[in-house]
Amino acid sequence: MNTQRPLALFRRPAGLRLLLGVFILSRLALLLWNTPRVIGLSQPSDLRYMLGMAQFSDRGLYPYLGFWMEYPPLYPWLTVLVYRLGRCVVGTAAIEAWFYGVMAALMILCEAGVFLLLHRIALQLYGPQLALRSTALYLLLTVPGYVVAGWFDPLPTLLLLAGLYFLLNGRALPSGLMVGLGFVTKLFPAVLLPVALAVARGWRARLGYLSAVVGVIGSVWLPFLLASPSMFLASLRNQLGRSSWETIWALLDGYYGYGKVASLAEHLDASKALAANHFSELPWGEITLLFGVAYLVLYRRIWRARQPREIVAGTALTLLWLLLYSKGYSPQYLMWIAPLLVVLLPNRRGALYLGGLSLINLVELPVYFSFFPWCRVLLVLSVLLRTALLAAATGECLRLVAERVPRPVKGFASARHTG
Repeated sequence: MNTQRPLALFRRPAGLRLLLGVFILSRLALLLWNTPRVIGLSQPSDLRYMLGMAQFSDRGLYPYLGFWMEYPPLYPWLTVLVYRLGRCVVGTAAIEAWFYGVMAALMILCEAGVFLLLHRIALQLYGPQLALRSTALYLLLTVPGYVVAGWFDPLPTLLLLAGLYFLLNGRALPSGLMVGLGFVTKLFPAVLLPVALAVARGWRARLGYLSAVVGVIGSVWLPFLLASPSMFLASLRNQLGRSSWETIWALLDGYYGYGKVASLAEHLDASKALAANHFSELPWGEITLLFGVAYLVLYRRIWRARQPREIVAGTALTLLWLLLYSKGYSPQYLMWIAPLLVVLLPNRRGALYLGGLSLINLVELPVYFSFFPWCRVLLVLSVLLRTALLAAATGECLRLVAERVPRPVKGFASARHTG
């Protein structure tokens, strides 16, 4: 496997250029259609919510300092930066259009990066033909509206795939840095950490990788902890302690709504970090222990992974396990796993998984939440079918982790080691 310069990523055949062009044009078309449509509307949305957060800066209040947040620091501060820049460029009259347009455009760029990285990873696993098939499946079967509807999941997904790409090429330091940046963006890119520790060559390499991840997290989080302990801890308490939504766990709790968040005013009060939670009697200590022990059993397979496809499968397995365990699920979470599914399964089974999950997402939103919120059977069936597909995909990844193909990762890991 040859490690190439970053610019080589863009020197791809005409087929990839065509797919990338269609991908970007489709997202830009949605952006141009969606932005004027939502300006001035009072209906809630993630972008409107984040705009309200960013507007706290007009009062000298900033994320993790003057108020707590549902997300790690990187994204909230990015929204503040875009908002403050907009105040300088367009003033207050057009700030809403500026904010929506710029944030959505940034997410389109991030998903374009996801698109290119999934192709590059698939190219390392199979070759040009199947790599193009993976990118085509991703283009055809993902729901494009998530990118321009206000969700920022393309950014942490990009960081996860960048970390995986560097790991496959034996570049431990940049991989660890990407995982650290991903964690301070939306936590889930940390699923690459146990995989990297498994494939590392010896304990010194593992310690170095872990140090890179912890170093990034500490350099971002520590200043906020020292400057405003109450808001930092309230943010952490919210991120780790939110109640269930749109999962099996939510159905067991008797909750049929979406993932609610506290009002903007409540974010100014550190004691309100869990204000939007609903009551639950589920034994989460025992559930966490059960999933943790089960993952350790699965991890024995990942620990033996040395080939590129095994490492990608181990990453997908860990991420799917996290989704099965998670208290909550929102439709945009499909963006986390979609690139890995099409890379691992560039065939009809991959199309079935991704197409099925995308269709179920659309039944949840907009069909259930926007049009038929009284018809709870729609949500119940969606959650059950989605969970079944995620469980089946987990089984596929477990099978792929155990497969042996003669293409070891160089540098950071080797085909055989006893460290």
